[in-house]
Amino acid sequence: MSLIRKASFSVSIDNGVLVAIKMTPLLYWEGTCLFNPSEFSITREVTYAEHRIPGLGRPITQFISGGAEILQMSLLFDTYSPGILSLMVNPLAIASAILPETLKLDVRKLTEPIVKLAEVVDDIHAPPIVDFSWGSTLFTGYIISCSEKFTMFSHLGTPVRSVLNITMRSTVQDKAVRNSPDRTKHRTITEGDRLFMHAYNEYSSVGEWRAIADANGIDNPRLLKSGSHIVIPPI
Repeated sequence: MSLIRKASFSVSIDNGVLVAIKMTPLLYWEGTCLFNPSEFSITREVTYAEHRIPGLGRPITQFISGGAEILQMSLLFDTYSPGILSLMVNPLAIASAILPETLKLDVRKLTEPIVKLAEVVDDIHAPPIVDFSWGSTLFTGYIISCSEKFTMFSHLGTPVRSVLNITMRSTVQDKAVRNSPDRTKHRTITEGDRLFMHAYNEYSSVGEWRAIADANGIDNPRLLKSGSHIVIPPI
């Protein structure tokens, strides 16, 4: 047994009991990487919008939404000379290592179980949710991109070495509770006021101007009378 922890893929329990029963689970060695990735990256994008308001020196920046984490990595697979530590993980690698070059195993026999995790499962009409685990890292999500580059061939043209490029998108849900005003407020309109400005000040979102308009029966938000009073409702 190797003392080095190998990175691996598995069908996540997040798919539910029904899917877990109907799907054929990966054998341990089928989901295990032959070589650990030399590196991987996790990125996340956050989207903001800029609203340009006449008379202001800078636009108002509004947070729109956060994006899901993206995991990217490259994995090496080799059936020509997989190495001692890899032989301890995959029985197919053991078989290929002792065969002459003309009988070396097609490297796709090792990568196919992982590649298939990006394919549609009939019962859920979508690819399965996948867990990638390695040491203290656990990333759960969908495989959204999978490409394989073959870099070595036997004399018969059989691919015996490849690099598998994997991209996963996280399925972790945001469970944070968003706060908003918990009581009705009253404001006095001044010259140049706009409802979206009040929405930004009260809710940190210019898009909530409609809630203020509805609460005050305002049909045209551009026609605000200076000195009039409006209600800022809780949302």
